[in-house]
Amino acid sequence: MTEKKARKEGFAHLLSPIEIKGVEIRNRIALAPMNTLMSLDNRGYVNEQILAYYAARAKGGCGLIITECVLGTRLASRFPYTSNLHLYDLSHFPGLAELAETIHAFGSVAFIQMSIGFGRQGHSHTGERPPAPSVVPMMVSPEYLPRGFGKVLEKYPQAAERALGAMPYEMTVDEIRREQDEFANSCRFAMGAQFDGIELHAPHGYLEHQFLSPLTNKRTDLYGGSLQNRMRFLVETYLKVREAVGFDYILGVRLSADEHLPGGFTHEEALEVGRTLAGLGADYIHLSDGSYEALKYFFPDEDGTMLEEAANFKKATNLPVICPSIHDPYLAEEAIAKGKCDIVSLGRQMFADPEWGNKVAEGRVEEIRRCKRCNECLMRTVVGLPVRCIQNPNTGREKYMPEYWRPPVKSKPVTKMRVPPRLPELRSFD
Repeated sequence: MTEKKARKEGFAHLLSPIEIKGVEIRNRIALAPMNTLMSLDNRGYVNEQILAYYAARAKGGCGLIITECVLGTRLASRFPYTSNLHLYDLSHFPGLAELAETIHAFGSVAFIQMSIGFGRQGHSHTGERPPAPSVVPMMVSPEYLPRGFGKVLEKYPQAAERALGAMPYEMTVDEIRREQDEFANSCRFAMGAQFDGIELHAPHGYLEHQFLSPLTNKRTDLYGGSLQNRMRFLVETYLKVREAVGFDYILGVRLSADEHLPGGFTHEEALEVGRTLAGLGADYIHLSDGSYEALKYFFPDEDGTMLEEAANFKKATNLPVICPSIHDPYLAEEAIAKGKCDIVSLGRQMFADPEWGNKVAEGRVEEIRRCKRCNECLMRTVVGLPVRCIQNPNTGREKYMPEYWRPPVKSKPVTKMRVPPRLPELRSFD
């Protein structure tokens, strides 16, 4: 047996296929959703750079591509990170269909991450106050920041102002339900765009997370107080989306495994939310950790920090679990082999080397361009700039590279396309 073949066979679990609700993913490697700011203008439309960015990671060996968070309501779109993709009306639909087709053309399964909003973590371009469960402002303590942020804030203290959102306002019950209805309608567009599945975005301090956390949810109505009430917003949103797309379509949820803040959303509570979602028919759990106020857990400085939490979710839910931030392929193989998770998702590492999957499969692990976890990519987005990588000068310029242009593909007849049980409504939900 050659050395290269021996190395390849050493990743038998990582390179094995997995099936979720009839959709086969060719390996256990996923591109993690990352806000890249490549949409540039916050009008929410797909562009050539976005198509090429995802094509590079699909061509590079990711069996599963999960898109960056796509804002699914008009209200959510008014409070982006800086610039996000949108999907709430027919004008956004063709570009996202082109994205799904491009990902498929390079051999990967395509999931779209749909977000009902950033809540108090969003930033208005017109000075509006963002919607949230309660009137609780963001507070970021230096001890919760990941590598590199301290030096940036020391040199540019004004950057802290950019990171913090405006004082939020408390959403009314009527507003909550309008948002849920519009969001569920938008998920019909996502299904019709031929994505293989939808991932509901409820982790690291976004709006659903804000309802889950006692730190940010001070309500005294049916959406606040007990965990049962605090998870109501997420459960209702899940159920409305499930009704919109049907039970034969993949619908997963991303959750923070623990908020890691005193008085915050705990790991035990997260496991209970996971069990509840599993009982309601969720198809997988994709973990995150921390929040924008506990970024060092969201963007850890070491490999495998969420693996034990992932193993707990496997036991609690009996669902496929996706675990992020495992850059070392040997650790990824071990984690899957031991049943701690089913898929690994890579974010920053895929900025550094989109060929990670191919290099593992071809026995070229020593050629992987390793992410330094310097967080330069993240710090750029904090000040409003598109992602770049100090390890990979091609990150952000994939559109100029012909190998990432979509190849000719045979178009699927409309009669064989997957459509939602009911077509999306084309009206305003305001």
